[in-house]
Amino acid sequence: MKNFAHLLCIVGLAALTSCANQAPMSIHWEMGKNDVTPGVCELYYTITNHSNKPITNEGWILYFNYMSLHPIYTEGDQILQTELQASYHSITPTEDFQPLMPDSSRTFKLLFKGNAIRQTSRPEGFFLVKNGKSKPVSIPCTYAPFTRPEQMKRGIVTWEKTPYAEGSYVYDYVQNILNAPKSENVQPLLPQPKQAIYTEGVCEVAKAEMVVRTDVNMVAEGYRMEITPSTITIEASDEAGVFYAKQTLKQWGEVVPCGSVTDYPDLHHRGIMLDVVRNYYPVDSIYRVLDIMAYHKLNVLHFHLTDDEAWRLEIPGLPQLTNIGSKRGYTTDESECLLPMYCGGWDPNAPTTANGYITREKYIELLKYAGDRHIRVIPEIDMPGHMRAAKKAMGNMLTDSAFNARVYKSAQNYTDNVIDVTKPYAVEFIDHVVTELVKMHEEAGQPLRILNIGGDEVPKGALTREEHQAFIDAVLEILNRYNLQPMGWEEITHFCKPESKAVCYSWLNSNTKPLEMAEAGYPVVLANANRLYFDFAYCNHHEEKGLNWGGYTDEYRSFDWEPLIHPNVIGMNAQLWGEVIRSFAQVEWQIYPKIYGLAERAWNNRSALTLSEYNRLVYEVFVPQLAASGRNFHIQQPGVKPVAVDSLPLTVAMNKVMEGGEILYNFDDGEWQVYSAPVAVPEGTKIVKAKVQYLGKESNTTWLWLEEEHKVDAGAEEKNTGATF
Repeated sequence: MKNFAHLLCIVGLAALTSCANQAPMSIHWEMGKNDVTPGVCELYYTITNHSNKPITNEGWILYFNYMSLHPIYTEGDQILQTELQASYHSITPTEDFQPLMPDSSRTFKLLFKGNAIRQTSRPEGFFLVKNGKSKPVSIPCTYAPFTRPEQMKRGIVTWEKTPYAEGSYVYDYVQNILNAPKSENVQPLLPQPKQAIYTEGVCEVAKAEMVVRTDVNMVAEGYRMEITPSTITIEASDEAGVFYAKQTLKQWGEVVPCGSVTDYPDLHHRGIMLDVVRNYYPVDSIYRVLDIMAYHKLNVLHFHLTDDEAWRLEIPGLPQLTNIGSKRGYTTDESECLLPMYCGGWDPNAPTTANGYITREKYIELLKYAGDRHIRVIPEIDMPGHMRAAKKAMGNMLTDSAFNARVYKSAQNYTDNVIDVTKPYAVEFIDHVVTELVKMHEEAGQPLRILNIGGDEVPKGALTREEHQAFIDAVLEILNRYNLQPMGWEEITHFCKPESKAVCYSWLNSNTKPLEMAEAGYPVVLANANRLYFDFAYCNHHEEKGLNWGGYTDEYRSFDWEPLIHPNVIGMNAQLWGEVIRSFAQVEWQIYPKIYGLAERAWNNRSALTLSEYNRLVYEVFVPQLAASGRNFHIQQPGVKPVAVDSLPLTVAMNKVMEGGEILYNFDDGEWQVYSAPVAVPEGTKIVKAKVQYLGKESNTTWLWLEEEHKVDAGAEEKNTGATF
């Protein structure tokens, strides 16, 4: 395995004590290939000893996190990899482990259930512990880039369903966007107004007189505007309508066209869910998202504050929730912090995305800031599943040994994330949390009207149906006492009847379930995973970050669909789950420019924009605004496709979705050149690569393999024009 060098590096035990804070090893990880057998991938770990003592098979454990993949076999049996809890893993030496001498390396081949099709799907947060007693030592890890097709794609069946974002596929995807009908009458606005009639002349907003009138007969949040060279008259039934009229003016800029605009939203819940639980980012940074939401007339921040991996909101009277439940690190009993998850690491006090919480004061400030922008904050306290953090923080108050003996496994592979709902304190605990939330919202001047109680993914075997139903009934009584409307994921319908008016988030990738719930009388919020899960990767590319269990989402997927229309469909919500988040910069990168499709479709279910018009607004108007304001964002990669040009040898054409910027390309990793017209490919070239540079950003690199065995069957691509990247 010459090509699989330097994956895991561990130091000799005798050296661990003397190394203090110095890493006694280093780790390098490399992907082998997917589907060595169906649904199984191979990975390579190399252990390198950087100490002056041999590493033996005694007394050391290497801990790390690896999400989604599950170990099933280690070749040679010198090490044992164990999935301790969800994404938390360990490696220990077996009796057959041969001493690893100083300055030497050894490679181990491991098989995992699952596939690793992106180089961001990799282990993280390595640390070493000696005899379970020493202070952990952080272990650096490097990663080999993906360079071979078998690293970047899965088996042929999956490959055809979700084609890898190789050159020809991307070229056709981009061309479909560029070829859509165009219009010269589209205004630089998102969402587009329902009706606009323009007359001659323009109005300088700063110099115009602004008149605001109330018309109680208008649709909530709607507005009418009459614009003349000297006057702007706004009519609306509420303050939100006036606010949105001003956002339209703000999007137009300093000079706006004269005429009349009539506008209103199709849906009154237009939101984004931010998950600060799985990985935390400071609450102050969320203001930047709220500003963009308000600018595009989004009005709900669904705030995911608790889950298995952390409890992120200070609750007066229950300090242990954040003293223990907001931190992750090395622990043997979770009495001071929770187990490491996701990005891992051993230090519960380090300033990482594993650690942190929102104080009561900061939460109230956020509520006020959002309220000033007509954005409702809906907190989510997920229950009775997804409560591992609360359960561990509160100790035996939410569980006991008898309940812990129940055998189950959650969707995220937790075996202990459900509270004992038969304990009287379980309901008292929820009552206390709800009471404090109500107080915070009242103090902020933003009364709480809806509480999201999650209700999803309670694993089979954790509760009986009777136990589960009794708990939900008790929770509904608490909510009713505070006049709170319940909300949850679509599983909530199993325990909340339509007369409860429970708002249901429908996340499945079809209209069947939301239609079923709407017909039954539930208020429904569309949250389709393959359109609105912003934590999904933009496309099936090995350099992309994000999950893909339900597909891929980009700025076109969030726009190019026809949402279910029904009187009981009250909203649309995008989700940014936090498993893949490692910084607030990545939060912005995952959201922008996907947010534009959400903004247009939530306001205009049947948008009049064509795909090409929408694309021009995104890349020629609003992405440049993101760049000017210093926000992070993603840009689409270019297409690269072989074309026939007269009698020339093999020639490739390239395209991009934006008018500005430039395409750079190379042959077999040679010098990067600027693309201007179809290019003849030198004989013997194996790979053509291309990328876009635009507004200071660089796209992922598109690969076009020219070797016959690496090409994707063109016929298979044609059959899958509905598949996303």
